[in-house]
Amino acid sequence: MPPPPPPSMEIVALLLLAALSLETRGWWGALRAAPRLADALQLQGVFASPNRTNNFAVDQASHRVYLAAVNALYQLNGTTLGVEVELRTGPVEDNLLCHAPQLPQAPCEHPKAPTDNHNKLLVLDPGQGVAVVCGSVYQGFCELRKLENISQIAVEFPPPRGEKTVFPSMLNIAANHPNASTVGLVLRGPGSGPGDTRLLVGATYTGAGTSFFPKNHSKEDLRFENTPEIAIRSLNTKDLSRLFTYDINPSEDNVFKIKQEVKTKNKLNFVQAFVQKTYAYIALNNDARTGHKESQPNSLLARICLDLPDTSARKANAGHPESKKLTESYIQMPLQCGLSGNIYNRLLSVYPVDIHTGAGAAGAAEPYLFGVFSRSDRKSALCAFRFGDIEEEIRQGRRNCSNSPSSDVQVLDSVIQGSGAACIHKGNLVLQPEQLDCGAAHLQHPLALRRPLRATPLFEYTGLSAVAVDSVHNHTVVFLGTTNGRLRKLTFLKNLTLAKQWTLKLPASQAVHPVMTFDPNDSNFLYLMTSHYVRQPPGPR
Repeated sequence: MPPPPPPSMEIVALLLLAALSLETRGWWGALRAAPRLADALQLQGVFASPNRTNNFAVDQASHRVYLAAVNALYQLNGTTLGVEVELRTGPVEDNLLCHAPQLPQAPCEHPKAPTDNHNKLLVLDPGQGVAVVCGSVYQGFCELRKLENISQIAVEFPPPRGEKTVFPSMLNIAANHPNASTVGLVLRGPGSGPGDTRLLVGATYTGAGTSFFPKNHSKEDLRFENTPEIAIRSLNTKDLSRLFTYDINPSEDNVFKIKQEVKTKNKLNFVQAFVQKTYAYIALNNDARTGHKESQPNSLLARICLDLPDTSARKANAGHPESKKLTESYIQMPLQCGLSGNIYNRLLSVYPVDIHTGAGAAGAAEPYLFGVFSRSDRKSALCAFRFGDIEEEIRQGRRNCSNSPSSDVQVLDSVIQGSGAACIHKGNLVLQPEQLDCGAAHLQHPLALRRPLRATPLFEYTGLSAVAVDSVHNHTVVFLGTTNGRLRKLTFLKNLTLAKQWTLKLPASQAVHPVMTFDPNDSNFLYLMTSHYVRQPPGPR
């Protein structure tokens, strides 16, 4: 039996935000709890939302919470959860076959009807004092709203007619369907001004040939030309002529678009985007593989290099380093949770964190990626991957692609912006460390590793849906949300063996949203939502 955790781990104070379904309404709540005693959980505040919730974000400086729901946007006091500002965002008159009405001179012959506006992306840019708010209506149109008052537009975009040329690709940013995924990150450059600020977006393709698109209307697909699966866009609010453009010449270098003829083999479903060191990572699944072979992982981890070497720029909700050319540095690898015959092949939630495992130099913390994976029978598992292993696999893949044709790595010829169809032997070329990590214009790109990075499950359970992790007194504390409204707290020893676990029943029985986040000012508190209306679980210590 492993030794019990230290006494300081026994009782945990936590803040819990939740929006919960009570058949006709949801609610956000705050809890402070002693996790060993489920009965000791006490509500500290509740925010009621009549609509299904979609996303939330916490601003470190103001401690405000921004909550996006279907047809509504809320600005909440982070301490009391009281409503500071409320804004209705729908329904609006719309049609999936029509351009966004913000596009000048774009009449639509199709009838429009009242359409619910599902929030697809809510990310904060404190450096410019704006929130990027993207909905499912108007082809995934995004607005820039003031952080100090979310009901107010910070930048009028597009500007008044005639002031600048606007293209559909500048308006079609997020997925335009309630059930299609979108993830995003604000990327900050090395300067203190807004000039280098960019927006990284991954959005599921919803055009012709997908289940999201009306049949017999393939000639009216507005998505293929205007909405790549992954793109980096300008987010400089002082330069409206470039706002939401791909912001580089040629622009294709900041676009990752699957060729039309192979879209059905590349149905990308995005889970989360995050920054670790000087890299932006995107966790996703390729749903085209679902149902073919359950023994094969569908989960992928993609990486893009960022320019700024100073990791001090990575502060919670304070923006992230500027990106390099997307296509040159893009590389993806399969993630496999489980061993042969018992593989959890779909990624649901991820959480990057530094933890103490005893393997780091002088006991230093090591960066890990924790993930919740599932399979078709609803069984699920928690796995953890060392970022050191991820980085080494990427370096070896680039070596292999430059030294000789290899079965372990391939050029993604399914991508329009690729350099060529195969890895090519480049003689005695010795790649420099920067090239091994981030590629180069003269090297083949983008790349895909074929051999998955494997991990043995740390914990298996039915119906896991979300994960958040913290390191406390040399123990690793993991919170797992479930599909039936439970929050499980697990404490692991340095060798990642399970020492203790508790279960908390949340005030409703709906799935916990995949994204949970600790309070950026105090990791004793954890914010979370439920998937249908909204609910949340507790924090670490």
